[in-house]
Amino acid sequence: MELEKNKAAKSISLASNGISKSSRGEKCLAKFTSSNGSVYGSLTLDIRKAGDYNQPLPVVVRIAHEGKKSFLRLGEKYTMEEWIQLCEYEKTGRRVQLAERNELKALMEKIKDMTNQLIEEGVFSIKKLQDCYQGKGEDDTSIYQIWDEIIQAKRDEGKAGTARCNVDVRNRFISNMGKEVAFSDIDQKFIQKWVNVMEKKGLCITTIGISLRTFRAIVNVCIDRKLIKGNTKEMFKDSGYNKMESRKTDFLDVSTMRQLYEFWEKGEAKDENGNELYTLREKNALFRYLGLFLFMYLGDGQNLADTLRLEYDGWYFATHGKQLRFLRHKTKERNKDASEVIFPITPEIKKILDRYANEPKQGQRVFPIMKQFISPDKEIWVIQRYNRYIREYMAKVAKLLNMEQLPTSTWARHSFATNLNNSGCVPREYISDSMGHSTSGDITSKYIGTYPLAKMMEYNAYLLKDPKSIDSKAALLELLKGMSAEEREALMAEASK
Repeated sequence: MELEKNKAAKSISLASNGISKSSRGEKCLAKFTSSNGSVYGSLTLDIRKAGDYNQPLPVVVRIAHEGKKSFLRLGEKYTMEEWIQLCEYEKTGRRVQLAERNELKALMEKIKDMTNQLIEEGVFSIKKLQDCYQGKGEDDTSIYQIWDEIIQAKRDEGKAGTARCNVDVRNRFISNMGKEVAFSDIDQKFIQKWVNVMEKKGLCITTIGISLRTFRAIVNVCIDRKLIKGNTKEMFKDSGYNKMESRKTDFLDVSTMRQLYEFWEKGEAKDENGNELYTLREKNALFRYLGLFLFMYLGDGQNLADTLRLEYDGWYFATHGKQLRFLRHKTKERNKDASEVIFPITPEIKKILDRYANEPKQGQRVFPIMKQFISPDKEIWVIQRYNRYIREYMAKVAKLLNMEQLPTSTWARHSFATNLNNSGCVPREYISDSMGHSTSGDITSKYIGTYPLAKMMEYNAYLLKDPKSIDSKAALLELLKGMSAEEREALMAEASK
């Protein structure tokens, strides 16, 4: 009896809106039949729980197979009247709401492709299609679970930085796109939608590019596992995943660097009346972080991670404390030869080491900041903390010296490359090699030694001095003064070859 009342109520509701009972079951925007003719799909409204047809109803693709049905929701809703109008426009071929109709049909086509793929693999079932559409694998795998697997794998490989980047991007992805993204959702349109969300949130080009490159790696894994159909070349086309903001202006010129070094060397921070501006502890911190920044700049534009990992290795002792060597942590896994950086301990670097470094011992880290044998995650934490310290104290230094720029630790690397290049006296190959950017793949280059110490000293002198003001004879004399008798004799022997 109650069932009859409900049917009557629905009929009255339909009649009051001018919608016949017969019309509602026929209004499909589009249909498809699977490749083997056993599965039928129709793009329609889900009216199973509808009471009032004036209320928006979910758009679904209704799947029928061997007497069973499934309703796959597309995330859109229409009232019955709106839906009938949309179907009438499709039937007549009019261009009204054409883009809207095409978008819905494209979503249905994805389900059709998914259906045919399962049929080709010989594993089709209603349940299998539902799981696939909802982003579930054989064991209810989701893209979030795969992402977590990759994050853990990176940690296990000791790539804490890459793991941390993935965690940050994963959190951003969930914040922007939610926790219910299915494998079937991910296509070029989805990628562009995420880009638009990030742009609206005011993220810079570089951050968006890093997010997309990170996500692209995850999608490639899903494609390899046959969880996502397609290829990332098309999905990420025109998304800007490979774009980076230019950092050409993020550098301090030679005169500013010289001003910073002279300020550090003097070690005073007083007002016009000669009063100390900081407590002793704050003052020591200010000059310590400025010294670290200058060391990174003068030491061939190191990044902070490499500075904190720098060790006194065999090369340091073989050169009698005149050079230091390291492998760039960022690129050593890709190309160990190209990642090697050897830089001279100039008189300015020597002063910084004398003030802050550990006593030279084989295998010991140069600076007493980041302990050895700590976990990769702990290393990342220390590096991020000291990056923040340098940024905060460099801002104080900039204010004291009336500088317009507010440099961060990354400026040390950019300034090294820019200032040597602008000197007009240093070969680009030297700059590239010094920064660990060498792309030489020939066998001969592996047997050629590093630049002579005298040449390194000559080139790196341009980091604090204008080329026009450098007297080569005076510079050589200054270099010889800092050498022992044995080192001068070795240098002269090398020069006479």
